[in-house]
Amino acid sequence: MTTNSMNHRITIKGNDFSIDKDELNCCASQIEDWMSTYFHPPFNGSGGIGGPIATYWASSPYMAGPYVMNSYGLIRGLCARARDENASEARLRAENLALYYLRSQDPTSGVYICSWGETPLVSNGLIQQASVVAALWDLQGAWPNREVAKSALRGWDACLQDRHLRSMWPVHNQALRACEALILGIQARGDDRPNSREKALLRRVGRLVAESQWAANSRVAGALPQALPNDDIIMPYQGKCLKPLIMLSEVLDDSLYLDIAQRLADFIVKNMEADESGPLLGSRYLPVGAGLKHARRLYRARRLFPFLEPHLRRHRQRRIEQWEFSPWPRWIARGLDTARGLYHLGLALKEDRYIKVGLAMLEKALEYRSPLGGIRNTLGFFGEDPDGVGQVWQDVAAIPRWNSYAIQFLHELASGAPVLKPQKPPEGAQDIVRLSGNTSLVETLTELHLVRDTGEEVWRLKKSQRWGRPFRQVCQWDEGAAIAGRKGLRQC
Repeated sequence: MTTNSMNHRITIKGNDFSIDKDELNCCASQIEDWMSTYFHPPFNGSGGIGGPIATYWASSPYMAGPYVMNSYGLIRGLCARARDENASEARLRAENLALYYLRSQDPTSGVYICSWGETPLVSNGLIQQASVVAALWDLQGAWPNREVAKSALRGWDACLQDRHLRSMWPVHNQALRACEALILGIQARGDDRPNSREKALLRRVGRLVAESQWAANSRVAGALPQALPNDDIIMPYQGKCLKPLIMLSEVLDDSLYLDIAQRLADFIVKNMEADESGPLLGSRYLPVGAGLKHARRLYRARRLFPFLEPHLRRHRQRRIEQWEFSPWPRWIARGLDTARGLYHLGLALKEDRYIKVGLAMLEKALEYRSPLGGIRNTLGFFGEDPDGVGQVWQDVAAIPRWNSYAIQFLHELASGAPVLKPQKPPEGAQDIVRLSGNTSLVETLTELHLVRDTGEEVWRLKKSQRWGRPFRQVCQWDEGAAIAGRKGLRQC
């Protein structure tokens, strides 16, 4: 597989692969330049990064204010450039972005605002909170700063003490991201190993993940369920677990976690190899079984009898008779934290096949660049083949959160090349995409809006403002991907 263009070059042929650091460095800079168009005042990153939210749960041109995950990958990617030529450029940008975190942290609880989990403005998520802490510890490790360390410590305490955040530790990818944040904090303070309390927490999470991984005789062998109470296998969340598992193996000096990561990676790779569309992540596996509904209700008894939890979970899993795979949507930019995990697992195991798949995913995603620089969102957002129903705006929009993952991976790959100074896309640059339903998505340096062929505006998002103009109440939207490709309506 060979791709050569002015924006990127990754060459994969047979058992060989090569990376042009300079071109991937340029690509990272261009995506970062596009991200800067979503900066809020004072437009240097310290006001946060806004943009539309397009995920499984909702799409929101209505709430478009700064969101903590939009900055996460940029900060961590820039920290990977700390030893490169022009590192002062990376430091300035990373510290400006981190300043938004410091300004948006609740001084009493330690929780960062704009860190919702599923729906904008509704509750905060553990993975969002832990990701901010991870980014701050990365920054502290590269360029020490007392205020950054204080914020990270308060943020970590919230992960352990906040009632809502504590309730999310049974979600495997969220707990593993929290472990990643803890390990980065240990490294930032200059320790090679965790203390006894930290080690107990890391081992507890690792044990639950090990117990949950599907065995070799299962159709979904190697996969991790979404959570202890939820057997769904959501493909974008599988890859999030790879890098934390590698870090657990290193810090605990236990190869068990590398074995878990390798089985998980084999499951991910097998799914992509069976997909004719190439190296893009599909949607999810949903369990089906006649007695599954009753077993799920019975599982609630764990709240009264916690010691029964493992038995109730195994009983529920035995009720699964088959798995339904929902291939749509296929994620583009969102898949790049999975690509990153596969790449780093390949390095850890010295297995080129994982590196090649990770790079192939990156190469494929870079084919979906918009003229302004961002990587597009999905194929088939509404749970159907886009060739049959046409593209919708959620497919073609470039989403800051997922592009943040892309920037992190690209900066890591480009490490060793000089850090480039960011520039905005050329004045007058725009992206116009014809969509299904006689509409078009139009993006400029300052706006993103959806218009009908008649000229009627459906909605408009001004990039520097917190609120867009909705055409329906958010809770009434039937978002397709929000129902995992199944027909039906999403109720409020």
